[in-house]
Amino acid sequence: MITKISFLPFLTVTFLAMALISRLPAQESTLIELEANALTNLQLQFSAAETQHVMQPVVATGTVLLNGKRVIEVTPRISGVILEDPLSLGDEVGAGELLFQLQSQELAEMVANYVAAEDAMIFAAAAADQERRLADKNLSSAEQVRETELNLKQAVSSHARALQPLKILDFNEATIHQFLANVEGSNYTVLDVIAPAPGEIIERDLVRGAAVEAGHSLLTIADLSDLWVDFYVALRDAPLLKPGTKVLVESAVTEISREAKTFYLSPLADEQSRTVMVRALLDNRDRQWRPGTPVNITAADSGNGGTTLAVPAGAIVDLDGGKAVFVRRGEASFEAVPVTIGISDGELTAVLSGLNPGDVVVSRNAAQLKGHLEMTSGE
Repeated sequence: MITKISFLPFLTVTFLAMALISRLPAQESTLIELEANALTNLQLQFSAAETQHVMQPVVATGTVLLNGKRVIEVTPRISGVILEDPLSLGDEVGAGELLFQLQSQELAEMVANYVAAEDAMIFAAAAADQERRLADKNLSSAEQVRETELNLKQAVSSHARALQPLKILDFNEATIHQFLANVEGSNYTVLDVIAPAPGEIIERDLVRGAAVEAGHSLLTIADLSDLWVDFYVALRDAPLLKPGTKVLVESAVTEISREAKTFYLSPLADEQSRTVMVRALLDNRDRQWRPGTPVNITAADSGNGGTTLAVPAGAIVDLDGGKAVFVRRGEASFEAVPVTIGISDGELTAVLSGLNPGDVVVSRNAAQLKGHLEMTSGE
């Protein structure tokens, strides 16, 4: 016989500061007796209520960003005029590829200073060597030898100073000497600016023939093969995450989604919003993601650190304004038992009250059993 249930007021409980708890009033339960053919047609499956670990999902919103370690601002270190500009916005460049040519009087002056310092050092070395040979033949004094050796040290120091600004432009002595080997064919005012790393040109501020100053950003090159995702989680949820936690990243404007992995959690909390910034690394080798995209984040594998009595999520049904499960009382007998539920990870749902460990519940097609109850309630 099916008895009519009257209900106590709805009760909401917070479990682990996360889930909203629904409750079916504690009162006389509903017992269902099924005929053999009905039991067969419903194709029910069963599971025992047992203590299990239910993962606590952490949800947040965030933004896809450029990987700051893979972005290069190309800025000339000397002033000059743009001569050659072979690349366009969006072009892919390889490491060592020519980005542009800069004609610079500063470069000519640096080269001239280096040549003068090199000549002075060679002359000072020859003078010191000659003075030592004369001293060996008693044709020069020790004071004259010391003087020429001092001049050589000063010349070596001046040579090193003249080389430093050229090193900043990625020259070294070997490349400079190659540069100077063909005096007539070399242009000492033109600097080739090359890409230091591969990537895509995402910003460009170049005009051929334009004069540019040192330090002015002309190109931005970014390797887009992986990106950052920054998001903020509630301070209470921060302990559930750690470097290496996998998160599901879902675009808020398209249907794409992808797993990412956290690698940084800020040690500071925002005093106003009481949130903590988290950063994850997102694979983008297929170029499906664009920096600036708003995203929704779910940390599906974060755990609450404990266990609780739980049943499969499919066992929970809505019944008369609350939540219930169907407990098997015999071969074909089932009782609709009101329960208070807690968090759910989509597979398991915590049960805070209403069940005892070992109770066997309908875990599959419980909704069909509910429908059978509703259809036969008036009989």
